[in-house]
Amino acid sequence: MSPWWLMIPILSALTGWLTVQLSVKLFLTRILPRRRRQWTEQLAKKVSTELVSFETLEQKITSPESIQKLMPQVEGHIDDFLRTGLPKAFPIISTFIGERTISQLKEIFMKELETIFPVVMKSYVKNLQQDLNLEQMVIDKVEAITTERMQATVNQSIGPDLDRAALIAGLFGLLVGLIQLAIVLATT
Repeated sequence: MSPWWLMIPILSALTGWLTVQLSVKLFLTRILPRRRRQWTEQLAKKVSTELVSFETLEQKITSPESIQKLMPQVEGHIDDFLRTGLPKAFPIISTFIGERTISQLKEIFMKELETIFPVVMKSYVKNLQQDLNLEQMVIDKVEAITTERMQATVNQSIGPDLDRAALIAGLFGLLVGLIQLAIVLATT
């Protein structure tokens, strides 16, 4: 058997390994830049319709639990307003308002705010939805990423998988080359 016959499995292994390496390089350098706009638009549509839902946002913001989380901070502001802001704005009123009145006013305001907050927040989310073009925001952000940076990110994220895929392709190529060698040797 000539030593040149060993080139069959070696070249087959190299072909398998190179095929994977070149395919990824081709994708990163040719296909990604050409299809980037199309993929960006598809990504933006998915994000704006499936990942970020204004309905879900509205439900979360207007839920009783979310409102209750806000109430201590709101109560602090109301208390501060009743104790310092109101007397500054209307000095005469401060002579008629005592601790008991401040507590009663604060309690009334807090009950009213618990009713008003969900309505206001729903309106806010609806306005936000009209004012924000989420799809265009995603497109703008993704397009702001340079092609080189995107290529590096993709390469970095799939690097270990690429190495494994190239190794598997090389081993498969080696196996095919060994089978070819066996066939050649069996027929000669």
